[in-house]
Amino acid sequence: MAGSLNYSIGSTGITVPSQQDLTNYYVNAFQTIYGAGINVGPETPDGQIIGISVQANLDVQELLVQIFNSFDPDLAFGTTLDQRVAINGIQRQAGTYTTTDITLVLTQSVNLYGLDQSVQAVYTVADNAGNNWQLQTTQLGIGPGTVALLFQSATPGAITTIPNTITNPVTIVLGVSSINNPTTYTSLGVNEETDAALKIRRQKSVSLPSQGYYNGLLAALENVPGVSTVIINENDTGGTSSVGVPGHSIWVIVGGSGSPANIAQAIYNERPLGVGLYNSGDLGANKYVITQADGSLFTVYWDSVVPQNLFIRFTATSLNGVTPPNIAAILSGLPSIFTPGVDQEVNINGLATDVQSIDPNTLVTNAGFSLSANGSYSVVLTPSFPNEQFAVSSANIIIIPIILSPIAITLQHLTSQQFSPLGGYGPYTYSVSVNNSGGSIGSTSGLYTAGSITGVADTILVTDSLSNTATSTVTVI
Repeated sequence: MAGSLNYSIGSTGITVPSQQDLTNYYVNAFQTIYGAGINVGPETPDGQIIGISVQANLDVQELLVQIFNSFDPDLAFGTTLDQRVAINGIQRQAGTYTTTDITLVLTQSVNLYGLDQSVQAVYTVADNAGNNWQLQTTQLGIGPGTVALLFQSATPGAITTIPNTITNPVTIVLGVSSINNPTTYTSLGVNEETDAALKIRRQKSVSLPSQGYYNGLLAALENVPGVSTVIINENDTGGTSSVGVPGHSIWVIVGGSGSPANIAQAIYNERPLGVGLYNSGDLGANKYVITQADGSLFTVYWDSVVPQNLFIRFTATSLNGVTPPNIAAILSGLPSIFTPGVDQEVNINGLATDVQSIDPNTLVTNAGFSLSANGSYSVVLTPSFPNEQFAVSSANIIIIPIILSPIAITLQHLTSQQFSPLGGYGPYTYSVSVNNSGGSIGSTSGLYTAGSITGVADTILVTDSLSNTATSTVTVI
């Protein structure tokens, strides 16, 4: 048979035939068998068979190239990447679970089973976005009454919550009459390490065998299970640095959920001899005593990353002038994408970009950041200390103007309607500012009941803790 296909592995990598090479090979093969006059045009049966054979070869070749390339960790992905990085003694950092308090109203004594057992089905509820939340600790014979219990997300990762959105039962238990989360999450989970992040950490891991160098210390700490962030401040002068590190000392800052024993051992193994270890002595300061080979004790000092609450305030305006800003989506989505790093400043340009990625119809103006809800707001803000990291939560995002939902409604007299605000900053106070029907509203609940007078309109007023207001009109019939 005339011609051959070139498959080889050499110094430049793997070589496979091109689509044209394959086509020529099969055409020559058919002509050898059936004669040079055979019609192998794409419209003929023989041409169709050649095309199918060429595509089958290309598919297999693509798989071969992918397998070959995946031996390079920088080109691997998924479970194959997990196998490759194991050669360097590291593994993908697993995600952690978000936890939140959920209030249950019980009409009788009930048994609710948690994740601490494996015999009964775990009691599960869901939020409006479809995320499941599972009870952490079994509760036997609780109720009747109102109880607040700790739940965790069914899947790991940074799953943000908005108050009053976890209301749906998944596990049906007789006696549970109401489900609600009055506050945002208790602790925000961490997403599983991405392929890109794992590749970067793998590249740094080649420094693990070194002793007493910055790269070695950095790689050793990043290889501790649960560690998500490492910052090393080095002061090689004789005086105290601007961030408080004494002369000839290092300040190690570690974020995540790594074991203190493992973190201390990594620092001890890789620290330069004769160099001091510093911690802030404040919130986040850690120390751990290690027994050395001669039996003497050595104290390792470092700091953990400390979350610092960040308050965000801005005015949301509709760009098209028709569709209102999607405040609910912004409150829910912003904490997962506006995620400043340790000791990283925030600025309004990044905020506006992230808001528009959630709702392209929202224009951000009058934006600012503060460390308290009613404090001074600035367009750029940096954490107070190098070991602090701004924590963004839906509860601390203040969007104005407030939208009171429903904005307008027609209601039968003596019937009720729940009003809920979006935007502003709680707690909220409700009142009937124009009361023509003789209606009433719970000052803290927002549950309105129309009066007995018909053919009139009432105005509902909500005021947040910062004196921002919004109104809604109720037509009573």
